[in-house]
Amino acid sequence: MDWLQKARWHSEQLTKRTFHRQLRLGVTGLSGAGKTALLTAMVHQLTQSNSSVLPFFSVMQQRWLGARIDQNQSPQLPRFSFEKNLSYLQQQPARWPPSTVGWSQLTLALRYQPESGLRARFQDYQDTELVLVDYPGEWLLDLPMLQQSYRQWCEQSWTLFAKPHRIAAAQDFQQRLQGVDLNDTSVLSVQDLCSDYCALLRRFRDLAGAYLNQPGRLLVPGEFEGTPLLQLLPLLPEQLDQGGALVDLMQKQFANYQSKVIEPFYQQYFSALDRQVVLVDILGALNAGESALLELKQSLLLILQSFDYGPEHWLRRIFKPRISKVLFAASKADHVTPDQHQALILLLQQLLLQHLQTVKFQLCPYEVMAIAAIKASEAGFVIQNGQQLPCLRGRSATTGEALTYYPGDVPRYWPDHQLFTKHHFDFQSLAPLPWPQQHLLGHIRMDHLLEYLLGDKLT
Repeated sequence: MDWLQKARWHSEQLTKRTFHRQLRLGVTGLSGAGKTALLTAMVHQLTQSNSSVLPFFSVMQQRWLGARIDQNQSPQLPRFSFEKNLSYLQQQPARWPPSTVGWSQLTLALRYQPESGLRARFQDYQDTELVLVDYPGEWLLDLPMLQQSYRQWCEQSWTLFAKPHRIAAAQDFQQRLQGVDLNDTSVLSVQDLCSDYCALLRRFRDLAGAYLNQPGRLLVPGEFEGTPLLQLLPLLPEQLDQGGALVDLMQKQFANYQSKVIEPFYQQYFSALDRQVVLVDILGALNAGESALLELKQSLLLILQSFDYGPEHWLRRIFKPRISKVLFAASKADHVTPDQHQALILLLQQLLLQHLQTVKFQLCPYEVMAIAAIKASEAGFVIQNGQQLPCLRGRSATTGEALTYYPGDVPRYWPDHQLFTKHHFDFQSLAPLPWPQQHLLGHIRMDHLLEYLLGDKLT
């Protein structure tokens, strides 16, 4: 793309944003929350569905003309693997798409008939561009580091590593650091230390409930794989007081990581967002126990501090956009029976209470709901001892075994320590339901989600 093409492209983008013909939607969620599944389902529903599948998406009832994937996306931009993701869901047996290992983008052209006013009288149709971006959830975890000094990050890391669900995994690396020469900054020594820390992060990633693993690029390097920018680790707080060449080097590496990795990532993907979905897997945290639930809360509150919320204004929209509407969604609602969805919503509200108050203070509308972008179960009832009891039917994601079971209750109030000592949550991990090619993807409340996020922009 030469300079003239770039100038023309930027001019087109500016025009679309000025006249509200482009909407950038950000899906924010930690690894495993279901971002890729949500984006895949959203593209599928918008390009293939009809009013009977999305009854609460109002524009689709009479005025919807369809949506198409923009085939003119710049070849320099990695394309979201929508078709490949669908192919996994169509396999026999159906499989979830693999985890995201790099960033990608897809743009949809949404076409509809204007609802009223001059546009309805003089235009047969209106187009709005919807820009969707996917990225590894691990990268999201780096955003809080922008607000920290190296010392603060080290202190936070080692406080976290001392938690009950992490302490055993961290002991070997802690002992390794205690024996380090703080004046040794030879290339091989630093590489070995960083390699050991990366191995620790991988152990944490495989540990249920260990969410806040930083730097996220050590787990999913992307374009920075093999570069010195990823040679970063948290020294022990007492070592920072001792000082030395290694301490100085790590402080410098931390500043480089902030300016050359995290800041460009934020500017490229988050600084221009118009709407946001915050996707949270609460059920997985409940399974992992009290420490995991608290760490999930800490991770999300730290991450969400990085976003700017507030009312939409045409001038700010062009030069300094803010998120003007946000949806907080508890994912995997199909992993519990429908009577538990309200409890799932209430628990998410309590998990994010501090951030919800901030968003409300900034005059940004928000909503909380429980969703399943791609259904993995069918809800029904069984008769036991003469009583009708709710149940789910699905297939285990780990063993492939067919299951008919009651997954258990979701606590309606924040669970205290006593509850976790008396009760172990065991919400099953389910594989997607079989999906014949001629059918549309099953979902829970995707029409509500689309109506809330897009409905007011398609009038």
